Amino acid sequence: MLGALKRFLTNSGGNFAITAAILSVPLVLAAGVMVDLTTISRSRAELQQAMDAAVLAVAREGDNLTNQQAEQIVRSFLKNNYQLTFANLNIMRQGTSVTIDATADTNMAFGSLFGYQDWTVAAASTADIAYASYEIALVLDTTGSMAGGKLTAMKDAVDGLIESMSAQIQNKNRLMFSLVPFATFVNVGPQYGPRFDAKGIQIPGTGAPWLDLKGNAPIPQVDLQTGISRFQVYRHLNKEWKGCVETRMRSGGKDYDIDDTRADQSKPETLYIPAFASDEGDTGGYINSYLEGKVDPLGINPGQLITKLLKYGILQLPNKTIVVPGLWRKVAVDDSPSGYQGFDKGPDFGCGTQPITPLTNDYNALRNKVRSFEARGNTNIMEGVSWGMRVLSSGEPFGQGRRKDTVGVEKIMIVLTDGSNTMGVTDTDLGSNYSSFGYLSDGRLGPLTPSGSATNAAMNERTLAACNYAKAQGIELYTIRLEEPDVKTGTMLQQCATSADHYFDAPSRSQLDDVFKEIRERVVRLRLAS
Repeated sequence: MLGALKRFLTNSGGNFAITAAILSVPLVLAAGVMVDLTTISRSRAELQQAMDAAVLAVAREGDNLTNQQAEQIVRSFLKNNYQLTFANLNIMRQGTSVTIDATADTNMAFGSLFGYQDWTVAAASTADIAYASYEIALVLDTTGSMAGGKLTAMKDAVDGLIESMSAQIQNKNRLMFSLVPFATFVNVGPQYGPRFDAKGIQIPGTGAPWLDLKGNAPIPQVDLQTGISRFQVYRHLNKEWKGCVETRMRSGGKDYDIDDTRADQSKPETLYIPAFASDEGDTGGYINSYLEGKVDPLGINPGQLITKLLKYGILQLPNKTIVVPGLWRKVAVDDSPSGYQGFDKGPDFGCGTQPITPLTNDYNALRNKVRSFEARGNTNIMEGVSWGMRVLSSGEPFGQGRRKDTVGVEKIMIVLTDGSNTMGVTDTDLGSNYSSFGYLSDGRLGPLTPSGSATNAAMNERTLAACNYAKAQGIELYTIRLEEPDVKTGTMLQQCATSADHYFDAPSRSQLDDVFKEIRERVVRLRLAS
């Protein structure tokens, strides 16, 4: 017996087996603990992710929410996006800052061996609107094709954007909007024009210095010659300049049509020219004949040029234009309906766009202005983009924008259109209706054949150039194509946008609200503080 016991105690193989069996118990327990710790860690990460997402969802809505509405957003967000059973939800709000914390129970696989069936994890997250200032140009299509439901949908979406963003950002100095409605023309506002004395003479020193006040800009025009103030002719015809301007011409290798070069009276090519539609022919398919007198619209011999000026009551001597209004002959203007898109005849033909609203934080005025938009005219996206860039600039014509290198300033442009670029090509000798490029026969878009496809291609090219220039100035550019199936327009707008996800194709007007909400969420920078 003693020998058997001695042999057992001295058997090393058996000792190892017993030792291994005894040691395996804590090893298994340790492995189980590691499994539970991994589960706890994963649950905590999932809860933290859910809290981060939920707090951003509330912060985006600004501080006008009630606490009940904030809790509804959080619970709805967590329910729809995360499969977590959470408890002890707590929401704390102070201004635009939001803090959310909650707990969740995690089932334990091996914890019951130590008396724990589950483990409670907690997470908290705080979000606030990032410290930034926003200058946003809303470049909006108000052409004739927008009339009706599309215009209403656009108004509602823009109104909602202004309302929601102004609720998010309580410091009004950090959020400014500009409205740039566009059609055939962009309207800078008639208040910038010069004033006249009792004798009808233009008063020196009045009128914005960036406008071509004296008619010195070298712009091709079939009737009025360089040196004759279009403002003065408006006055003589007893008509008001409504504020529309023509597109500046490219000159000397400079892209004045799309850039922000400062207007300089000593460099007439840099000035902005008041729109002035010529008196067109009485026959041959013209729609804007408003003065008596027959002359070939393209006639350029001395006699024809004199006859053209006489139509406007301007007396022309061999080597001098008499510009004293008292010596001009009075003429009658036929300003009856033209039958074209609701425009009346006259030198202001085609100027139906409402004036630009420069950058402002008067949100009620902005919303009221949007509601007053009307739809008329053709599509000229390039003019909208160019003036959208100019209203964000720190220089004239407007100058409310901060310098582009100012730290913390986000410059945003949102361009919405429902149509393809068009110049209104006709089969008349002038080649088109009057637009910001003058007439097709003026050649300001190049030597083009009078066709819609040719003018569309040329205008698309200049629109894309305007977009690229704006982006080079540090402007973040969003584009929206509304119910427009044209592939070329879609491609151009995609290329215009800052990136692929800055372009939105909205086949239905009912999608506009969602598009503007998504843009708002991308524009307003939110930060997590936890």
